[in-house]
Amino acid sequence: MEETKYIAISTFCQYHHIESKLIFSFQELGLVEVVEEESELYLEEEKLGQLERMVRLYKDLELSPNGVEIVIDLLNKIEKLQEDNLTLKRRLRKWEG
Repeated sequence: MEETKYIAISTFCQYHHIESKLIFSFQELGLVEVVEEESELYLEEEKLGQLERMVRLYKDLELSPNGVEIVIDLLNKIEKLQEDNLTLKRRLRKWEG
């Protein structure tokens, strides 16, 4: 079983030039999970791509954390619809051919 890797919130925030309170706002909305170990706060490396996406939405589009939550929810729904559409197209091809 693969070991989960973490990155310190302070390191992530320093790299992206953001305050840690943004991460905690995302955590309050249920968008990100913060792990505490030995009085240090960490993020799972595996989920950094999603968090970086949220930070870009926040910074580039000047959205509030609540706005980021709405956009992420809509993007997830679009992705699910696209997957469903692909599944239906595959079924249709099997039925036709």
